[in-house]
Amino acid sequence: MNQPTLTSEAQQPPGPPGQLDMSALMAFMQRFVGDVSAAGVVVMCALGSRLGLFADLARSGPATAGELARRTGNHERYVREWALALASAGYLSRDAEGRYALPPGPAAALGDENGPFYMGDMARLMPALSAVLDGVIEGFRTGSGLHPEEYPAELFETIWHKDANRLGKVLVPQWVVAVDGLTEQLTVGGRVAQVHCGDGRALILLAQAFPKLQLVGYDPVEINVRRARAEAAAAGVADRVRFSTADPAEDLHDGLALVLAIDVLHEAPDPAALLRRIHDSLQSHGVFLLLATNGEDVPLASAGPVSSMLYAISTLQHVPQGLAAGAADPAGLMGLPPALLHRLCEEAGFTTVEKLMEPSPFNTLYELRA
Repeated sequence: MNQPTLTSEAQQPPGPPGQLDMSALMAFMQRFVGDVSAAGVVVMCALGSRLGLFADLARSGPATAGELARRTGNHERYVREWALALASAGYLSRDAEGRYALPPGPAAALGDENGPFYMGDMARLMPALSAVLDGVIEGFRTGSGLHPEEYPAELFETIWHKDANRLGKVLVPQWVVAVDGLTEQLTVGGRVAQVHCGDGRALILLAQAFPKLQLVGYDPVEINVRRARAEAAAAGVADRVRFSTADPAEDLHDGLALVLAIDVLHEAPDPAALLRRIHDSLQSHGVFLLLATNGEDVPLASAGPVSSMLYAISTLQHVPQGLAAGAADPAGLMGLPPALLHRLCEEAGFTTVEKLMEPSPFNTLYELRA
């Protein structure tokens, strides 16, 4: 099917002759239509993830809309329109008999929730954040923020699923072993803390891998703490892992062997104060593992789809939540770029700030020592 395109045959809008470059306008309008289409595709992918449509196609193979609806327990009319939308976008293929299939690339990225390339959680993130659009608009007008509890449960569930899928593959087998001597240190035992721990997945994994550890996780969001406690109990480690809504900048104990901050330092109302407290809490050979967003030392230095996505997420989530937490000027998701992060860490007293790896295009993992 030929895709419609915008042309410059439209009537020149009123105004001084030559004031508007019609070819540039048409090019932008074509691009904008593409962006709106991409937004629709993301929502369709969120539906496919939540309703099990992608997973079924990846697991059970091609199907007509009716077959897919029956296999997944969904309504055929909705499934047919969904499949046509994603076939139009090239995410699904469709044969002459009307059977839809998930090609290998989309199958790896959207159909295998436990696979190393799964990206379905990213699709589910934007619709969840868009649910608070009215509150964000109010914030634009008044400077007010949004508390985490004002966001839908789907946002937290998406983050929990993302962490469960990612951390089990990398935390112990990749990140811990990358730090010289850390495996041996944790095997002997000691105390570990995590700031903004979410559902506690990282601490539970560490407790399972290192039975002599005592661990504590801090998170200001009650729904996260409830989930973390339930997960720890289900994993059989609740006797060694506890969770608290206390402020880690005030509650962190001294003598810690390891502190974790996994993509959350930018959420702290005062990142500098939190870094100082983490520094002071470490024992003499303690380690601070920091996963930080790849911000930009010079804004828009790497402008493109990744940075625009991260700035959009920050507008909808991190700036509103930072304002609600009392930050006068929240860092935002991109607000701790490498140069600033290194300076804050050095001012906090860390003598070693070593880049270990870039686990994704979005993040860098650092090892810090006092």
